Amino acid sequence: MNYRAGIVFTAMALAGSAATQPVNEIFSLLPADSAADQQFGEEVDLYNGIVIVGAKGLPNIAVPVPGSAYLFDASTGMELVKLPLPLINGPDQYLLGVAIGPSRAMVATRNWANTAVYNPRIWLFDTTDPANPVFMQHIQPSDATVADEFGEAIDIEGSIAVVGAPFNRVAGVPTGAAYIFDTTTGTELGKIIASDGESVDQFGWSVDLDGSIVLIGARWEDDSAPNGGAAYLFDISDPANPIELAKLVPPMGDQNDYFGYEVAISGNTAAVGAIFDDDIGFDSGAVYVYDISTPSSPVLVKKLFAGDGDPTDDFGWSVAMEGATLLVGSRTDDDIFPGAGSAYLFDITDPANPIEVAKFVPSDTGANDTFGWSAELENDVAIIGASLADSPLLNAGAAYIFDATLPGPPCLPDVNHDGMVTAADFSAWIAAFNAGAPECDQNGDGNCTAADFSAWIANFNAGC
Repeated sequence: MNYRAGIVFTAMALAGSAATQPVNEIFSLLPADSAADQQFGEEVDLYNGIVIVGAKGLPNIAVPVPGSAYLFDASTGMELVKLPLPLINGPDQYLLGVAIGPSRAMVATRNWANTAVYNPRIWLFDTTDPANPVFMQHIQPSDATVADEFGEAIDIEGSIAVVGAPFNRVAGVPTGAAYIFDTTTGTELGKIIASDGESVDQFGWSVDLDGSIVLIGARWEDDSAPNGGAAYLFDISDPANPIELAKLVPPMGDQNDYFGYEVAISGNTAAVGAIFDDDIGFDSGAVYVYDISTPSSPVLVKKLFAGDGDPTDDFGWSVAMEGATLLVGSRTDDDIFPGAGSAYLFDITDPANPIEVAKFVPSDTGANDTFGWSAELENDVAIIGASLADSPLLNAGAAYIFDATLPGPPCLPDVNHDGMVTAADFSAWIAAFNAGAPECDQNGDGNCTAADFSAWIANFNAGC
């Protein structure tokens, strides 16, 4: 608890600055069988204190490194189990996406060979006992097409899963699609396609589900600009009949921005990463924040950048959101080492005015680790992957757990900022009043007047 409090204090102290200072992890995660080129941390997800981490593997080499997935306890950082993924049709099996939800985990794999025999599949596990998961069945879409990359993105909400297949052919054209499944039974419930889908839009590259609303990214959609990207909101209350609610396209979007590379949705807010946005430098990246309180009429409220963003940072490579907390990965941020990566924590209580409250960097960061490749949030816990970390083996990968607690509101009666509310703060308030300092304003009206004395008394009595 003390360690967590220290991280929160650091974040609070720096929240007002343009660029926050690095905060290190609580735990680093490595599998017991870590291996060179494993790329552990390629995919991550988190549910009810259980972390799933995917290792992509490296196919198509002399001695292939197969993809794999692991479960960890987020409260201890301990590995619980390596999910059993027997090799099918040879060792060139690599990982696409992973997800975990109530009593279920899903892991998508495919083989390197580009034929129907090696089409992607999802492994569905019962994780009621996460230390002893039970394989249930393989899942493939009813109309699977060759190399459709089914499982590139997966999200689970309750007993519903949405699975992206960004190269799926619709009427013979590889526009991309997403599928809806019942995780209890593995039954396919519906298919989602964009109303204006075109060849290689890669609709389904990213997905996020909140309640019955799903946000789906199409990173190569080109209606606004070639490969500018788009994202779509759907209502899947009736999974057999998904309803397209809105299409999100950035105003003034540019060629090759890849808007929709990553997406997140929580309550009335949606966030969309555009990893190659150039507003603060070539491929610096950006995240667009939308008010979706009326999902059919989303409103762009903020285009967000890292406080210390630089060219080629790829800010927005990963995006996760829970309530007022937004986490954004910047996989090639090079403030410490070239390509080391970082992740940024934002308070979006007011989505139009996000506050950068922390910058996460691993304590063992190194060049080309790509920390921030993947990210997820749950209950003030952040899990972030660094798929090319040399930990210590070359490109073995790693994942890290951080405290993502947002700073609380300022303690107004603590005028002298000593961390305590005492009579000494009365003298400090008098000094602030005489100087017209910001601490004088105790009632939040933006002014320093005699009325603030009564407000200070009330705040003092209420304590912090």
